[in-house]
Amino acid sequence: MDSAKIGLLTIGQSPREDIMPELSPLFPSHIEILEAGLLDNLSSEEIRKLQPERGETSLVSRLREGSQVELSEKKIRILLPEVIESMKTKMDVNAVGILCTHDFPKTKFSFPVIFPCDYLNFLMNEILHTKSLGVVVPLENQIEMAKKKWEKDKIVVEAKSPYAEGKGWEEISQRFAQEKIDAAILDCIGYTIKDKQEIQNLISAPVLLPRVILVSAIHQLF
Repeated sequence: MDSAKIGLLTIGQSPREDIMPELSPLFPSHIEILEAGLLDNLSSEEIRKLQPERGETSLVSRLREGSQVELSEKKIRILLPEVIESMKTKMDVNAVGILCTHDFPKTKFSFPVIFPCDYLNFLMNEILHTKSLGVVVPLENQIEMAKKKWEKDKIVVEAKSPYAEGKGWEEISQRFAQEKIDAAILDCIGYTIKDKQEIQNLISAPVLLPRVILVSAIHQLF
């Protein structure tokens, strides 16, 4: 099979040492993975300016040294297309996978750009026909955004950051079980296979993990 170069773009900083050790073994040998980060070449002051102002939607990612960073969705979506295009030019990749689950406004590119949110929507709506959905997001202030984003008959949202201490999976799972959800989404690329397994062991509904779905999408294309 022909080799392929795939760029994975985080909205934080690369390398993503919390993601790639888990994902790298899932890719076949003919796929070469290259990493890039939206914040890679920015100073601390420049990153600070990308933080959300009052009333702006927050996105969460990870800095290279491991800390959590909150970013303005408005500012990030303005930067994203140019950075994606630069990856094609500078890294000569065949496709770019986005290490973020936000439903960004769609831009047309001349090469494949894979947003996990698109695949999550397809699985929920066309395969699982989900009416009652459980969602886990990193921040309390993302709960209302998640309700608007997924638009189900019934939606139960819990907040638990993948980058910091917080609520336990058992407590979240108990609520999902009580609410009789049809499926659950761990709505951040930072959640791990272990996180999925912990919640899956406690509920009967399928649990969708974006980082694994992104790998699966890349497999289908290459």
